[in-house]
Amino acid sequence: MKGRAALSATVGLVVIGVVSANAEEKAAFAGNGDFRVGPDVAPGTYRTTGNTGGSCHWERSKDSGHGPASLIAEGDVTGTAVVTIGGEDAYFRTSGCGDWKKTG
Repeated sequence: MKGRAALSATVGLVVIGVVSANAEEKAAFAGNGDFRVGPDVAPGTYRTTGNTGGSCHWERSKDSGHGPASLIAEGDVTGTAVVTIGGEDAYFRTSGCGDWKKTG
């Protein structure tokens, strides 16, 4: 009986480890939309899941205007993109990029 209890405890730890590893793989946010920095997306470094056709467009802006005077940085990428969203950014806009995962 003691042998079975020890085996059950060991198996339970392995399952918990697998569930925790999978939870980290979830996307931080979807690939299309305007996101407010703070309430919608936290500052940090993000990587897209990538795209195979077309272009991934992203913008970091200091307000909701998204015009040239509002832009902090922008990019167009085919494939995977890596972007660092700063605490001074107000909005992050993304289109065609796939889901974004936080890397740092």
